[in-house]
Amino acid sequence: MKKASIIFLIISLVTSCVRNNSDITQPTVTNGNLVLQVGYQFDNTSLLFDTIMFTNAASYKISVTRLQYYLSGFSFKRADGTSLPYAGVFYFDAKDSKFGQITFVNLPAGNYTGLSFNLGLDSSINKTDNLPPTAENNNMVWPVQMGGGYHFMKMEGLFIDTGSVFGYAMHLGKAPNLVSVSLNNKTFVIGAETANLNIKMNVAEWYKNPAIYDFDKDGNFSMGSDTAMAKLKNNGVDVFN
Repeated sequence: MKKASIIFLIISLVTSCVRNNSDITQPTVTNGNLVLQVGYQFDNTSLLFDTIMFTNAASYKISVTRLQYYLSGFSFKRADGTSLPYAGVFYFDAKDSKFGQITFVNLPAGNYTGLSFNLGLDSSINKTDNLPPTAENNNMVWPVQMGGGYHFMKMEGLFIDTGSVFGYAMHLGKAPNLVSVSLNNKTFVIGAETANLNIKMNVAEWYKNPAIYDFDKDGNFSMGSDTAMAKLKNNGVDVFN
């Protein structure tokens, strides 16, 4: 009987120390991170720099030698219909992978169905010397005599017209030319693991939708023309996908 009692006691002690997995409380994930990566294409072709190989909507053969811009004013659409704003100004340089992505931290966990953002800076930010004096920001300064603030975008390159090669500079700036972008088909889940989201800029769209931008008619240097910049601004709404 003593042996039986000891065995029973041991079994009881072991059993009492084992917990069913269903009894263990799992930690609740309340926040997570998202990495947004931006790629580049010219219609259905990956964007290559410094080569006159692409044909835009106005039938010019063009190259892209510089593509720098700001994204700001992010807002993430949640599955329950609410939106989550995210403050910050983010500089991109399409030729430099160091400036090719954004990491958004501490987003509320859950399902998301889209995002919106601005290409450029709204009037509360777009003021001379308002951004930190980094080399990148200094390079994007908009001349004070032309209104001050910063370039929203610098896209430059070469194009062929009647057999000769010319330069172009599609510069965008000034408050009326802020480009608002909405991507309502981008779904992602924020949880314990960092989420990843890829979007692309289709450079060809700057020249064709809703209006064709023609270097001869609209100007191959846009910075001094409000009309030219307005056309680029309108075409820019759907350059991201």
